[in-house]
Amino acid sequence: MRAEVVADGQPPLPSDEVVSKVLLQNSSNNTFLKNAGIVTPSSKSQSASEEALHEELAAEKQDLAALHQELEELKKKSEAVDETLARTQRQYEELKKQQGEESNLILTKLLTLNNPGVSSQL
Repeated sequence: MRAEVVADGQPPLPSDEVVSKVLLQNSSNNTFLKNAGIVTPSSKSQSASEEALHEELAAEKQDLAALHQELEELKKKSEAVDETLARTQRQYEELKKQQGEESNLILTKLLTLNNPGVSSQL
């Protein structure tokens, strides 16, 4: 058990863990371990903290999923607003062009009414 290769970045197992693993593999009775004061992997206090960490991780994953969904909704709304803004801008430009053409037409008519001889020059 001790001769196993330790993964990169992982500290080697403490001796009591190695002994408890070997004894647990070879025997279903862990009375010796309890009497020796060696905590077995099934009764470690870390399991409660590990479970709490797993629950915290799950909650964070849910929060992240909710934020991702909210981000997608905001992107869709933003795209809709951008499309509306572009359409409004086009309509504004068209109205501005029409207004300019109408203004020119009105000015031309006014000039022809005030100066009947000017129409031949325009």
